[in-house]
Amino acid sequence: MLGLFLIYISYSQFSSEQINAIKKDIIDANYWWIALGMFLALLSHLSRAWRWNYMLHAIGYRPKYLHNVIAIGAGYAMNLLIPRSGEVSRAVIVNRTDGVPVDKAIGTIIAERVLDFIILLLITATALLVAGDRVFQFFNDRLGAAFAKAELSQFIYLAIGLVVLTTLVVLALKHFNILHKLRNFISGLKEGFMTIWTMKKKWLYLAHTVFIWVMYLLMFYVSVFAIPALSTIPIAGILSAFVAGSFAVAFTNGGLGAYPLFIAQVLVLFQVPETLGTALGWILWLSQTALVLVYGLLSFLLLSLKSSVSTK
Repeated sequence: MLGLFLIYISYSQFSSEQINAIKKDIIDANYWWIALGMFLALLSHLSRAWRWNYMLHAIGYRPKYLHNVIAIGAGYAMNLLIPRSGEVSRAVIVNRTDGVPVDKAIGTIIAERVLDFIILLLITATALLVAGDRVFQFFNDRLGAAFAKAELSQFIYLAIGLVVLTTLVVLALKHFNILHKLRNFISGLKEGFMTIWTMKKKWLYLAHTVFIWVMYLLMFYVSVFAIPALSTIPIAGILSAFVAGSFAVAFTNGGLGAYPLFIAQVLVLFQVPETLGTALGWILWLSQTALVLVYGLLSFLLLSLKSSVSTK
């Protein structure tokens, strides 16, 4: 619902001429570049399946590579339907195909997510270093305008609300013993993450991690050339838009609505017309979503065929 709301908000600000311009940019795009971007994204998915085996081997299980590929494809497709359900789906599939305990499989998935998040933070820091002035000026202008319009009474009410909310949260945490559960969860995350550094093939695991993120970046970079007018965007703009898109995926279900919106708003900082940025955002989102859907459907089909063969 949030994604649909963002789509409505985004397009309500455009005139009919601007909407037609967005449609034209999408239709006239060079889809050979998009196809190359999809291929690079597929390589990252296949590398992720290979990387997963290193950690599963470290905890004593050796699932077939094809089963990992199927599990990851099905997991990506499930995430489009139900946010964060893909991780559980991955674990359940390798449990059925190769007997990997669900809890241990989820532990390895969480560990890789932590590492991926660290990589994303490093890329974000790099984007801020190369484009920091534009980004900070953007937020400074927006926040300054907001504070200038606000009345003192609004800040007082906001402060009181924050104090009350904080008090309620603390009381709830104590009452339901959530703090103890949270500590245990964080301890499990730490244990799973440390497995990366103690496994025998940690350097291969890390090499695949680098490869995965290089493919993500290249996928985004080559896709920019699909719209000739965007070929002059500086690297700082591409990095900033990539980071915005990455966080947009977590903001709504699969990035629906948020992905093109975030990318367009960031590219405005680099003198890219909002219509062009929106067109690029939709091209990227649609192509990557199509890849995930096809990959996911093939994965479910292969899983179904394997299940029917094993039951005969």
